[in-house]
Amino acid sequence: MPIKHYATKPLKYKNLCPSFILGDFSFLVFDTRDHSVFGARDQFGVRPFYYYAAHDRFVAASTIGALLQSNVSDAIDDHGMADFVAGAFSDTCITLYRDIKRLPPGHWIRVDARHLRMEPYWALPEAEREARHDQAEEFQHIFEQAVQCRMTGATSGSLLSGGLDSSSIAMVAQRCLTERQSAPLPSFSMTFHATPKWNEGAFIHAVLNAGQFMPHFLPSDDHDPLSAMATMLTEQEGPFLAYNHSVSRRLYRFARQTGVDTLLDGHGGDEVVSHGFGRLNELAMDRRWLRLWREAGGIAPLFGMSTRKVISPYLDHVRTIRRARASWRRMTGSIQHNTALGELSTSLVAPDLARRTDVEERQQKIQPNRSAYQTERERHREVLSSPHQPYAFEILDRAAVAANISLLFPFYDRRLVELCVSLPSSAKLADGYSRAILRGAMKNILPEAVRLRRDKFDFTGQLATGLSRHVDYLLNAIGRRGDILAPYVDLDVARASIQRLKHPQSAGTAQVFPAWRVATLLHWLDTSAGQPKIMGE
Repeated sequence: MPIKHYATKPLKYKNLCPSFILGDFSFLVFDTRDHSVFGARDQFGVRPFYYYAAHDRFVAASTIGALLQSNVSDAIDDHGMADFVAGAFSDTCITLYRDIKRLPPGHWIRVDARHLRMEPYWALPEAEREARHDQAEEFQHIFEQAVQCRMTGATSGSLLSGGLDSSSIAMVAQRCLTERQSAPLPSFSMTFHATPKWNEGAFIHAVLNAGQFMPHFLPSDDHDPLSAMATMLTEQEGPFLAYNHSVSRRLYRFARQTGVDTLLDGHGGDEVVSHGFGRLNELAMDRRWLRLWREAGGIAPLFGMSTRKVISPYLDHVRTIRRARASWRRMTGSIQHNTALGELSTSLVAPDLARRTDVEERQQKIQPNRSAYQTERERHREVLSSPHQPYAFEILDRAAVAANISLLFPFYDRRLVELCVSLPSSAKLADGYSRAILRGAMKNILPEAVRLRRDKFDFTGQLATGLSRHVDYLLNAIGRRGDILAPYVDLDVARASIQRLKHPQSAGTAQVFPAWRVATLLHWLDTSAGQPKIMGE
């Protein structure tokens, strides 16, 4: 990011200026009066901000590549690498490179000849609102503003998966264009006609039939997740943790080829609106067992579980049951594992690297706190504050830049986030429906089949099937080039994860995601070492 020079008098309260900006941004300003640099990143980290700081030099950019081209060292950071292999970055500052840091979301940074100072300028609201009869209308009003203000002048299109989030954005966006008497809204969808389990066609067409759209479809049945690995690593400036990225990046390029230069993306709907699962804890704490049973029954299809299994953890609020379970674990020596993030796998990290970086302890700190006494508001704030959020945005931004397209995220409008976090849990999980406030706001806007659907598309099966074609190839590659992988990855664990992909129907995130990380890291290290590529275009 180039430094912008301003000769005007510095603002007395310039540290507060990011608080007044509505939208996605990262910027850097050079103050000629005191020869200082002031920069900031938006509240959620939608736009990247990387920097290098030494005693005599400060460099900032919106891409890591720009810093590396400025003679910043490309030495690998042990903590960053351990986090990557484990499956999640443990804070909002580190990268894969030792000397390159990230400015956390909602922070400003000021650098002068003597000091580097960094502070937050925004935080999620603390207060919880009382339930109101008009809260769905309020949500709808703010949501419509969030969509409309991101459709200014550019040739806009909308991603449409058939899910609740993208469908809500698409319907509101096309209504906005209809009011302006503009052309129909271009929509972009992936299709999986040959694989009924992944086919969202019925939901996509329900939305298309309800509005005025110019639909575009990208067949994706035979997509190979490793086919463009070299290109993806170049675009992403290294290995990355977006497991479905190989599919979505094709959709960005496809949209750009039609002439669209701005895409509305439903990313973040789950996190911003919240499924409201923390309400189950609140109901159990209040001993409202019948209501708990009804709400659990409604969300059970989302997990592919029975109501009884969903409700089981919440029975720990009954002292007799809690004591009986604790006694059983002591007798059997069993350990209760937190499996909320099944893709995390510190066992994949090479033992020596794991010891040097305390990766297990750091990963435990960022795993969701699923205490039996955690409220929905506490859970919601925890999700939105996760280091994963800005990291995901950085991946999306790099992919969009490579496709020469701009991605905009209406759900991450600051006004909408602040509203959702402050809502009571009954606005998020109600009558067996998660994200109830969004469903209520979209009444008479979305087709009922989409508005009231309880399931959600999962890319895990598609990724497992795609990777299963490469099992023997990956195992041979580890055998040939295990020397470059061994400092970072436990090769036995890697082989075991990949072997399980021979049966993709039964493979879960615990096998699929580690195998993906091994494949991307192996290719990146092999290419960086100047060796022949192990996976072609």
